[in-house]
Amino acid sequence: MEKTDRRQRMADVARQAGVSLSTVDRVLNERGSVSDSKRRKVLQAAHALGLKRLLPSAVHGLLRFDLLMVDSVTDHFRRLTAAFAQQAKMHRSRLVLQRHVWQERDPQQLLELISKPRVPRQGMIVVAQDTPEVRAALKTQIDAGIPVVLLTSSLSGLDGATYVGIDNYKAGRAAGRLMSQWVAPRQGTVMLITNSLLYHAHQQRVQGFLEVMAERAPDITVLGPVECFDDNDLNEKKLGEYCGQEALITGLYTTGSGSSGVYRALSRLQDRPVWIGHEATQQHAEMLVQGGLSLVLDQDPEGQAEAAIQQLLYANGDLDAPPQVRPQLRIVIDETIEPSLD
Repeated sequence: MEKTDRRQRMADVARQAGVSLSTVDRVLNERGSVSDSKRRKVLQAAHALGLKRLLPSAVHGLLRFDLLMVDSVTDHFRRLTAAFAQQAKMHRSRLVLQRHVWQERDPQQLLELISKPRVPRQGMIVVAQDTPEVRAALKTQIDAGIPVVLLTSSLSGLDGATYVGIDNYKAGRAAGRLMSQWVAPRQGTVMLITNSLLYHAHQQRVQGFLEVMAERAPDITVLGPVECFDDNDLNEKKLGEYCGQEALITGLYTTGSGSSGVYRALSRLQDRPVWIGHEATQQHAEMLVQGGLSLVLDQDPEGQAEAAIQQLLYANGDLDAPPQVRPQLRIVIDETIEPSLD
């Protein structure tokens, strides 16, 4: 009876995983070769059904995770890269983190990195633009059983992918709330500079900011969003153009990077606007102390890297519980600067 019951339980696992009973037997008893994708499905089903037995690892040998990063030289991505390098070092006995960089001016390169891995992989961490082609490519990988973690933002409607990061919509709303309190008594105009609106994260920050400004400071005109693609020179040029017009710029919200260009433009003004930006970096620490930058919202890239790796380990059966690490949205002013943000 016990043997019959055990076989029935294995049949339940096979049904839920969508594989044959013999495949379940080979996975659970480590007999013969089974693809990583099928091993993962079987073990996920066994976990979900509460199969009472010691389950093997989802993958033989080292896990291989692809990290697909954009070719950005911004401080945020520099911190993120360093954080992933530290995670790879900490987990070197269990995984190999294969870092690939795609050129922002060549979106086809991102599609190829998603769709054509150089070696078999057991997970993917992606900085991706929000386009139909990228969504389709990611969906194909998810359907093939590859766990996908998104770093920049969730892509609504892309079931199966896990977003690891702050709530960018709330970050934009926080910036709007703070800005409205500062500028409402001063009147004038607020300028909104963003990176590229192909990134869902920047779409969300812009949306949240504009909504709160309309709610709390309806008499304040907001110029933008102006896409400057994290380019220092373009930031300086666009800000200089708007500041040269008759409208008085009393507030500035930058959702991305390119702060050196912004700082150069603002340094030429007699009356500097309130400036809210993103990321707690050494450069921004200096700008906060000097008074050019009012505050920054930090998205905790170190926490992002740790949570992303833990999510893929959990998806591959190497962790029994979902990751507990959550990246934290932090507000940093000159009084709360850490001794070193680099």
